Amino acid sequence: TAGATAMLRLGCLIWLLAIDASALGATRTQPQPLPLALQVRIRQCRQRCYQQTLAQNTSPALCRSRPDCYMCHDYCRVLVIAEWSLAAAMCADRNFCSRGCRTACQFHR
Repeated sequence: TAGATAMLRLGCLIWLLAIDASALGATRTQPQPLPLALQVRIRQCRQRCYQQTLAQNTSPALCRSRPDCYMCHDYCRVLVIAEWSLAAAMCADRNFCSRGCRTACQFHR
């Protein structure tokens, strides 16, 4: 239903903000580092983001200024640490999941 979809979106947004609170200037304790294999997977996903969402010869440093690239970059990590059911719901939402989101979702399938 529309209400359930709206609640899912709101829950996902709150969860994403909590995960990436440091981007908003919040302080928090340092989380445990992810296992090396997951870190490599995230880096590979982010490379795909740069290839798919930035023009050729564009520095990855500009990713934050491009909404699709920035969302893809963030989702590469979120999809690794999220419960699979939540990640699948986020990826399946055609209204919320932009091109950048879809790029990260396709990588993690």
